[in-house]
Amino acid sequence: MLKESQLHQEFIDLEQHMRLLDTRLADALHRIRHSSSTELIEQAREDEKLLLNELDRLMTRMRAIEGQLLQFQKAATRH
Repeated sequence: MLKESQLHQEFIDLEQHMRLLDTRLADALHRIRHSSSTELIEQAREDEKLLLNELDRLMTRMRAIEGQLLQFQKAATRH
């Protein structure tokens, strides 16, 4: 039960972090579209790339947690 509750908490924490990344990604996209300087646009594109990589890792971990939680649910319904 401890492992399951830790996974739930980690999932909640990851959801919060994902919302932060979404906000930062929206900002980077806004800067790409509306910046007047080539340097600012390039920095925003680099930020976008890094944020997308981080978001991909985060979502992969979230899927793994979901799978583990499903295993706990399946085990609970078998007993």
